[in-house]
Amino acid sequence: MGESAADPRRLRVRAGLAFVQVLRPALYALLVLSALFTFWSGGPVAGRTLPYWTRSVAPTIFGIFLAIFTVYRFALMRAKKYPAATGLFQVGLGALIWVLLLPSTRQKIRPPSAPVDEVPALMSSPDPRVRALAVEVAGYRRDGARYAAEMIDRLEDADPAVRARAHAALVRLAGHDEGNDPDAWREEGRKRGWLR
Repeated sequence: MGESAADPRRLRVRAGLAFVQVLRPALYALLVLSALFTFWSGGPVAGRTLPYWTRSVAPTIFGIFLAIFTVYRFALMRAKKYPAATGLFQVGLGALIWVLLLPSTRQKIRPPSAPVDEVPALMSSPDPRVRALAVEVAGYRRDGARYAAEMIDRLEDADPAVRARAHAALVRLAGHDEGNDPDAWREEGRKRGWLR
């Protein structure tokens, strides 16, 4: 009686390994396709950009690759032809890569395109403490002249602390005092090119 007839479980493992060996070229093809779609969906290649929906193609193809690869590795581990720790590590790493390929993950990882300047919005805050702080911050900025129009408007603010900080910021910016009159500061701003 042959060895395979004696142990039907070994026969199933060998048949599974033979089937998975046939899938090995498909694994490489899926991996290459996944890589191509990943790089191409990141930006234009040779002047051509893929449509937005194709961003989900790379994770889908890689997911199919990972499923087949997992079956392949587990079959090898079950047949004691591959170390279990290495196989589990490779499958886990593949799962991590798949998560990183998801379009939603790529958008979260990508750094913001440009910093947003919140100072003008804060100068219009309903809270006078926020307005006062925003005016003071604008006055200390290196490019404080770009906030000159808002600082001059704050000279007419209902809150005296905001008016005082706006005045101090304008004096710091101009290097001399034009008083508390917003029209005098507007004239000064036009002379200096702060206002149009």
